[in-house]
Amino acid sequence: MIFSTLSDYIHENAPMSNIPELLGLHHDNPLGLHPITIPILLVVLAVAMCITSNIIYHKEKRSLFPLLYSMWWIAVAAIYYYCFSGDLPLFEDTDLGRTEICVGWFCQRQIVSIGWSLLGVAMLSFVIYVMLNILFQVIAHQSDRMGLNEKQWREWSWIVAAMLLGASIAGITDDFAAFTGVWIMIVYHVVVLLMTIAKLITDTVRTRKFGRCLLSALCFLVVFEAITMLTIECIEGYIYLFLPIVGLFASADFHYKKKK
Repeated sequence: MIFSTLSDYIHENAPMSNIPELLGLHHDNPLGLHPITIPILLVVLAVAMCITSNIIYHKEKRSLFPLLYSMWWIAVAAIYYYCFSGDLPLFEDTDLGRTEICVGWFCQRQIVSIGWSLLGVAMLSFVIYVMLNILFQVIAHQSDRMGLNEKQWREWSWIVAAMLLGASIAGITDDFAAFTGVWIMIVYHVVVLLMTIAKLITDTVRTRKFGRCLLSALCFLVVFEAITMLTIECIEGYIYLFLPIVGLFASADFHYKKKK
């Protein structure tokens, strides 16, 4: 019954390429921001987070963690505000015969020129790369404080891999089988949720610290959703092979240092 109702909803509202469309939740941009404002802010924050992260781990300035956390959460809030804004450029899907809000409008060569769309995809990929790295670093910091070792912390990478794989498949499938792409998006979200719950239970058994484990899991899910919305838009931009490379780099270029 639930699947039948969901299927009817998807077909009645036409395929959605992202979570805001799937949920049908948009706001009217109460801050009155220009569509390019938040993407530029995200790039600036990503550069600042890269610099701060390098200082923390290469110059042992762990006192800068609060600054890193603050910039990270500002970026997450900005992503949610932007992605759910109803005041973004529109994209006309000739195959479906409908016009829809385009979160990744700056990655679409049909909206901007090829040159600007390439730059848009590159900059968005950079933001995703940084957000993934900082996500791992924050989770590593929290895991260390809970007494988990590096091998146990790296189990989160399997969940991120599931997200990257699912978003890639959904984004590519959307080009030739839009309804199937939506179902893949829903399925991989369920899979990630179940994997996160399993990780929460496992870590709780290991540490006996349910509150901290729950906080880490909720933090992961909130940021995961922000990152996956950007990932889908980046893939929609047509450079499909770039995201897996970014994912590999993001999984390799993170740090785990024992607290002193």
